[in-house]
Amino acid sequence: MILGFGSTVQKTYPGTTFELLSSTLDKALEMAHLDRGKIDGLIATFLPGTFDGNLALHFYTGQLAQYLGIRPRFLDYVDFGGASALAMLYRAEKAISAGDADNVVLIVGGKASPVRERKVTADAVDRAYQGIRLTPFDEVFRVYDDLNPVTDYALVATRHSHLFGTTDEQRASIAVKQRFNAQGNPKAMYKDPLRLEDVLSSRIVSTPLRLLEIVYPVDGFHVFVVGKSGGKSDLRPLSVKYFGEAHWPEMPPELPDIVSTPAVESSKGARPLLEKVDCFELYDSFTITVLLQIEDIGLAEKGKGGRFAQEVDFTYQGEIPINTGGGSLNVGQPAYMSGGVILEEALIQLNAMGEGRQVKGVDMVLVNGIGGWNRAHSTTLVLGE
Repeated sequence: MILGFGSTVQKTYPGTTFELLSSTLDKALEMAHLDRGKIDGLIATFLPGTFDGNLALHFYTGQLAQYLGIRPRFLDYVDFGGASALAMLYRAEKAISAGDADNVVLIVGGKASPVRERKVTADAVDRAYQGIRLTPFDEVFRVYDDLNPVTDYALVATRHSHLFGTTDEQRASIAVKQRFNAQGNPKAMYKDPLRLEDVLSSRIVSTPLRLLEIVYPVDGFHVFVVGKSGGKSDLRPLSVKYFGEAHWPEMPPELPDIVSTPAVESSKGARPLLEKVDCFELYDSFTITVLLQIEDIGLAEKGKGGRFAQEVDFTYQGEIPINTGGGSLNVGQPAYMSGGVILEEALIQLNAMGEGRQVKGVDMVLVNGIGGWNRAHSTTLVLGE
């Protein structure tokens, strides 16, 4: 069960990445009523450039344990990008159940600012650093100027509009409703009320995606402590009601179409639970990402996600609450990975800690993470008591 969690998110953190991580770990341990000596498991993820600008750290999990003063019996490394946080939780639960560890910390994040300052993203990091490959086919595939994943999702949004008539207004309505939710989130970076015309008048970054439809990469960590039940934690005892993951290794030109994500597969077993789910936390690197998942997890038929986004009230006060804390579109995306943002919000809702955006009577939450290069990975998690 989850004993504690903590987060630190800033546009630019002045200290080292190790310092940022250490202070965030202390927040999670304080909630869990544990000290570092009780931690005997660690799971982490890493994206090139997001640890003080380093392309890699030699024996990464070992370095984390050294700095944090943890002596693990169990170590794991998950590199699904934004889908990693949910996979970590599932793996930690299994490790504890098997007796491989008693208390496991899950570490998601880093510093996006060193990469951001080079005018690239983590999915186009080869434009700024030497000696890094993004695909096995870089020589033939990485021949165009791009700002992946922005340009990739722009292509998906264009294709979705071509096939289904999805409009800019429909995508923009996602940003507007999530901003409404963010106004009740003290951790949100963006809280000013947002109108549809504000989104539509913001500048085009990659046609048709506009600035206010795109997540802002920031510095930050989310740390979760998973351990055996019966401890001193004040959190509600929760269990994993469902977990699924799916991986599509094909390059986009090899897919039947680009308007679906692996969430179609990872969420398949969760569909019988949808009517019991009280709120949904969906990966929101872009407005189109949310729209795709609305379709792929089964809230709307394929092609009807735009109409759903426009017509359904999915604010925290609405009939189908989605991204109740405003999502990473408003909180910011730590180190180009939003999985920690949505998992933390799920725990906040389940523990009635939502302050100005709490959904009433939350007993079950579905969280879906998307990650990897060109939406290659999806993880779906349903949490409940």
